[in-house]
Amino acid sequence: MGLMQKLRASTKYMIWLLIISFGLLWVLADTQVFDAMMAGSRNMGEVNREPISYAEFNQRISLYTEQHREQTGASPDSEIRAQYEQMAWDQLVVDKILEQRMQDMGITVSDAELVDMVTGENPDPFIRQQFTREDGTIDRVALQNAIESPENREVWIMIEQQLREQRRQQKLNQYLEASLRVSDFEINQAYKRQVSRAGFRYVRFPYSEISRDEVEVTDADIRSYYNNNEHRFQRDKTWRFSYVSFSIAPTAEDTARTLNQLAELRDDFRESDDEEQFLANNFSETGYFDDFLNPSEVRREHLRVYELDLDEVSEPYIVNNRAHMVKLLEERPSDETYVRARQIRVSRDDDGWQLAEELINRVREGESFEQLARSYSGHRESAEEGGELGYISRDDRPAAIANAIFSAAPGSVTGPVEGEDGLYIFQVVDRTNRDVRFADMSRDIEADPFDTVQRLANDAEDFQFFAESEGFREEAERSGYSVEEATATEGSPLIPGLGQSRILLNELRTLSKGDISDVIETEERFVVMKVDDVIPAGTRPLDEVRSQVENLVREKRREELLTQRVSEMLANVQSLEQLAESSGRNIQEAERVRLNASTVPGAGREPKIIGAAFSLPEGEISPAISGNNGVFVMVVDEREMADPAEITSTQRREIRDRLQQQKNSAFSNVWVDRLKAGADIRDFRTQQQMMQPQQPPM
Repeated sequence: MGLMQKLRASTKYMIWLLIISFGLLWVLADTQVFDAMMAGSRNMGEVNREPISYAEFNQRISLYTEQHREQTGASPDSEIRAQYEQMAWDQLVVDKILEQRMQDMGITVSDAELVDMVTGENPDPFIRQQFTREDGTIDRVALQNAIESPENREVWIMIEQQLREQRRQQKLNQYLEASLRVSDFEINQAYKRQVSRAGFRYVRFPYSEISRDEVEVTDADIRSYYNNNEHRFQRDKTWRFSYVSFSIAPTAEDTARTLNQLAELRDDFRESDDEEQFLANNFSETGYFDDFLNPSEVRREHLRVYELDLDEVSEPYIVNNRAHMVKLLEERPSDETYVRARQIRVSRDDDGWQLAEELINRVREGESFEQLARSYSGHRESAEEGGELGYISRDDRPAAIANAIFSAAPGSVTGPVEGEDGLYIFQVVDRTNRDVRFADMSRDIEADPFDTVQRLANDAEDFQFFAESEGFREEAERSGYSVEEATATEGSPLIPGLGQSRILLNELRTLSKGDISDVIETEERFVVMKVDDVIPAGTRPLDEVRSQVENLVREKRREELLTQRVSEMLANVQSLEQLAESSGRNIQEAERVRLNASTVPGAGREPKIIGAAFSLPEGEISPAISGNNGVFVMVVDEREMADPAEITSTQRREIRDRLQQQKNSAFSNVWVDRLKAGADIRDFRTQQQMMQPQQPPM
């Protein structure tokens, strides 16, 4: 450690000692922290003056955590735990509101009802499950003995509470469902929407025909639209903050260490006669799989198995931050031949054809197909893998593409081939007709907890400490750290630049403008934040959304202008055919479109056009109709309207059940939201977090 670092480090501890010796007691007394400590745990919040206790909040989190362990076999990480904390809060708030609402409505469960749920002719399913004989009857003697046994007293109290709350909830649900019954009229209308069909022809004029330059938008237009549509520009509470992050990504040394660990196991892996036990003993991330796979079933990270001889083990290699070492155990003939290929997809316009030819030439001149795929391919998933498709069969691709791939020799490039969504270039890597059985010894590449993670934690704590006294940006500049800026919004854990992080959002709730956070550890990094601004919920100012408003106004004007132009064309034609001919367009057909559909074949989502197909006179050319993506002129050729008198009893029951479920679900969400909006909900979680003791930086 250099002299300046030693001085700064020693200064840090001296400051802490001075604070403790001279100022801390006075500060604590002044802020009444001692009173809070003496008072014990505070509640996490209140719902209409009814507390949500610290104990029940933690109990609910523990339940979610235990369920996570049972389902995954692992403890939740810090981000998942933060999600569970929010889930626990949200559910407890709803539970309190519903409990209060049931009390207001007088929904109770009498002792007689409770006795009937336990010992009646038809006991609750929980009781039936515990005391049912093999023949399906209730063992009444065993049930009575369990009730009368003194050691079961506490257990029965809990069971009775659970049964009572369960029955109250059932009564509430029955009350709500009774007020939401599906009428015969609703069933008839749903049947009409489901069965009625129409066939029509149309000519479509896309809005893109009107260039943005043709549309003039004034400042008065923008202000008028903004004033009349303020509801569209609302925002939740927002934080703007600066941050310095310390990535916990594995270093080159961490990667080399993992590869070396696998390399040391290579000879033992080759000589092993029990691969399943070998993988288990050496903590492989990939479990043992004993079946054969055909080439198309082999995952991309295991393709190297086709480069091996029997019982040969590959050298360690890395795919997606995991190191692998595969061993070929057995092979057999496949039912067909498979080809391993890579692809690049480009647009189908003139520029795309030109680019495709250029890329083919560059590959043939020696450039890497994989690198070109990552840079130029429009197919994101394969582009990230260097265009890799793995092994494919003829049936996996359309005939034209399959013929191009399967007629090419390994190592060659073929194309461009025209597909439905673009032009394709392919590189054929290999051809095989072997099924394989193999084992994969793998390890995740992780940052060393001491050499990497602890060092970064210390760096982050040092930065946070000195940023408090010397300034956030000043300390970042002195230490050579990059300062980034970000915006977070209440209710949305997705933070641009930082990804999904409820931990960071929870921390921001505890901070005010100008505050610097403690070191926050996420799964990927350590973060220190400085809050630059806190913007309350409300309407976003015009200056902030001006470009968005201008685009909305411009799109509306394009719609109006194109509708006017198409209407002028219609004044000079008598039929859809004449309109198509005069405008240089094709007539498209939509056959047997359902009334409850939302998309028009060949035109995308256009519910307004489908509605017109069931309201326009048959055989007549329509006026210009503005849809989502263009202006339509249509002729309805046929229409079959369903007759509700033809509904069968089975159809009626199915429709009723479906509508009842939809109505219950929709109403339940709306009802709870309205109850929450009308409740006095007080959230003390932030204060609880601030009261937790903080450790001094080390």
